[in-house]
Amino acid sequence: MPAGQPAAFRRRWRGTDGLPAPAGRLCRRGPLPDARPDPARPQHAPQGWPRGPARTQGRSGAAPDPGGDPDHLEGRRGRQRQLPRRRQLLHHQAGQLRRADRRGAGAGPVLAADRRPSGRAGQGARVSKAPLRVLVVDDDEEDFLILRDLLADHAQERFELAWVGTLREGIEALRADRHDVYMVDYQLGPDNGMELVRQAVAEGGRHRPVIMLTGQGNPDVDREALAAGASDYLVKGAIDAEKLARSLRYAAERGRQIAEVEDSKQRYQQLFRLSPYPTWAYDRETMRFVAVNDAMVANYGYSRDELLSMSVFDIREPQEGERLKDFMAGREGATGPAGIWPHIRKDGSRLWVEISSHNLVLDGRECRMVIAKDVTAEREARERLQLLERAVESSINGVAITDANAPDLPLIYVNPAFESMTGYSAQEVVGRNCRFLQGPLRAQPELDVLREALRQQTDCNVILSNQRKDGSLFWNHLFVSPVRDDRGRVTHYVGVLNDLTERRQVEAELAFAANHDAVTGLPRFPILEAALALALDREGAVVSLFYIDIDHFHAINESMGHLIGDEALRIAAERLSAVLGGPAFLARFAGDEFVAIAPGADAKRAAELADSIRTALAKPIEGDGYRLYLTASIGISRSPEHGESGMELLRRAEAAMTRSKRQGRDVACEFSAAQMQELEDRLVLGARLRDAIARNELSLHYQPQLRAADRRITGFEALVRWHSPELGPVPPGRFIPIAEALGLMPEVGSWVMNEACRQLRAWVDQGRSGFTVAVNVSAQQLQRPDMVGMVRDALARHAVPPGMLEIELTESSLMENVERVQGRLAELKTLGVSLSLDDFGTGYSSLAYLKQFSLDKLKIDRSFVRDLPDNADDAAIARTIIAMGHQLRMVVAAEGVETEAQASFLREIGADELQGYHFGRPVAASEIEALFPRD
Repeated sequence: MPAGQPAAFRRRWRGTDGLPAPAGRLCRRGPLPDARPDPARPQHAPQGWPRGPARTQGRSGAAPDPGGDPDHLEGRRGRQRQLPRRRQLLHHQAGQLRRADRRGAGAGPVLAADRRPSGRAGQGARVSKAPLRVLVVDDDEEDFLILRDLLADHAQERFELAWVGTLREGIEALRADRHDVYMVDYQLGPDNGMELVRQAVAEGGRHRPVIMLTGQGNPDVDREALAAGASDYLVKGAIDAEKLARSLRYAAERGRQIAEVEDSKQRYQQLFRLSPYPTWAYDRETMRFVAVNDAMVANYGYSRDELLSMSVFDIREPQEGERLKDFMAGREGATGPAGIWPHIRKDGSRLWVEISSHNLVLDGRECRMVIAKDVTAEREARERLQLLERAVESSINGVAITDANAPDLPLIYVNPAFESMTGYSAQEVVGRNCRFLQGPLRAQPELDVLREALRQQTDCNVILSNQRKDGSLFWNHLFVSPVRDDRGRVTHYVGVLNDLTERRQVEAELAFAANHDAVTGLPRFPILEAALALALDREGAVVSLFYIDIDHFHAINESMGHLIGDEALRIAAERLSAVLGGPAFLARFAGDEFVAIAPGADAKRAAELADSIRTALAKPIEGDGYRLYLTASIGISRSPEHGESGMELLRRAEAAMTRSKRQGRDVACEFSAAQMQELEDRLVLGARLRDAIARNELSLHYQPQLRAADRRITGFEALVRWHSPELGPVPPGRFIPIAEALGLMPEVGSWVMNEACRQLRAWVDQGRSGFTVAVNVSAQQLQRPDMVGMVRDALARHAVPPGMLEIELTESSLMENVERVQGRLAELKTLGVSLSLDDFGTGYSSLAYLKQFSLDKLKIDRSFVRDLPDNADDAAIARTIIAMGHQLRMVVAAEGVETEAQASFLREIGADELQGYHFGRPVAASEIEALFPRD
């Protein structure tokens, strides 16, 4: 008979399958205070367990379970009446069994579910460990009481039982996690206790052991319970106290072991996951990753899912993959350090890692765990250090290192460049102070700067004159810097030596070349200007300045070449120096121009010097097969009459030289009052003219052009006028040359074009038609690339028909860069405007150019009209121009017509249009409208 199961228990419960029913159902010691049946819930015995009488009067009428044991359905009511007597009998028998067990096993504590072991003297009571907490989930409280009574009779261990009657309460208690083992009935009324097993496994947290109880043995249920995660599977009709206690003990122990394993696994996983080093595991057969940690995800740039779909070869370059295979084949499963390997991140960048690997079994697969320490920074630092060492060794600058903590700062290292620069070998200088390089040159001021920097432990750089081993001197640009340790203490000094000897020589040559002319050897003007400034600083100083321009020197270069031209300039410079008393007073200014000064020379002495210069230059220059004769145009300015600064004297001497050229060259002219006015105009008018457009000081006057045959107006010429608030009306002949000289004509011309188109549009809107407006365009405007665009924009802005605009050009403007001008005129013709050639006969008058340029009109210059009809030559020229223009299918107009006789004569010889004061002076648009009737 199994321990703890009296014979009466076996006779009382026997299942339908012939197996003994569990004993103890009737050996209860009364219900627990919290184990009262719910009157509202029907009381069912578990399947396979015989149903006994109700414990209370309220349960005596419980309906029989149709699935219960048929042997116990008969006489149920009689057994209910006999229950108190049977319970007493069973208690008596159980007591005898317990006393027998104690006598046989020695005096030991009796552990029950609801009482503590006896502490009477002579029983050898001992301190027991904490009771095992068991929760019974069963919809029949009687089953719970039977289990409790069974465990109460098991003296070797202590159990603390609690009971809930529904699956919901069981799941809540499971989640509360206050019990060590859970016993659940397979059939919980309408629910299935298997759900509690699944919940215990599915929900997170520590392992909760669950024992499945069933009324009848069923292999399928057994397999289902164990597959779901149950710790054990017990049939109610086949358990006794020993078997039940053992099952509980084993379940609790297995739960503890599983918890320890899970805890160990979680600690391992946490260490794996939180390791600062990239760590992964890969299948040794497939070489694919099976686990990666966060550090690997962060360092390699792939997501975890991407890495788990890759192999160890995917983070390496192809050639490294082959090397890895060879390496692994040679190791044959060896573990530990595996060297440093290059890996490739997702972005293609390379990192170097130090590998350590170990074998492990993961989920039944042979794997290898790899820990990779990123040594990219260390490797790069080492490579930088090696590169720095090679750079120092390869440097063309000398490098010397001294020990700052040793007496007298001895050298401890010099590079090959130091040896080459100084002539000393490293063996000869290591251990010595650098002062041996100074030789006898110990009094250099820069040495004091160096010594002070060493005392202050700061950087410095000085240029020293040092001595090589062979005694030769060299210029040493020395940079010295202290080297400090982690605590900021100076441990060494590093000196970098740069040999400046050749550089100093080159700098001297460059300085001379920068300040002196390479051909003549004369100083350039900035040097002479400094001497001039010193001469002018003396109070009451009289200084004459000569601006000397060799006449037609470009012809010598073009005909005889630049070599002979340079030789001629050199000889001319020597002759000028001889006249002026030395090169200190002479400079080559630019090209074939020289500037000389004569301190103390008054007007008479300046004129004498100018004649001497002309005489000296006039002597022939003879060479191999050639003879040259030079002349010079000389301009003279003198302080203080013509200016008190060097630049003022220079500008005014240049202006005087220009006047000399106008007078026929080979003359000397002194700066005059008229030239002073011209220069002042350029300065004053130029400054105001820049603001005249913005201040709306410019205006257009219009002079009519008439058809010679009927004196009908055919158009107008737009002429710009300037009325300055400070200067009053400024004549065009005065401000137009200044605008051209200062480069302001494009800006002025743009304003004129826009204003002429605006007025033309206004006249058209007034109902006038059949006329043109002519606008003069300067040579500067014609050369600008935006000229055609400016005309196009003005026409479009005011919606002017292109055929009503006429552009007047001068012969001189056509001769500057002929190919470019030809292209500009073709573009203008494409716009639809007409082109006229103004002042014809006063410029180049090239018939070939008339053929090349698509001109629509020729205008005879007023110089040929002034003496008509009396001057036969002018009359012949006028007839010739008219005949030629008509042959070229151009309209011919005469300007400057001031008398009726001139007008009649020009009409008779075939002129098409007339313009001049005889028909009207240029006036404002408002005045011209009275002479200009509407159609």
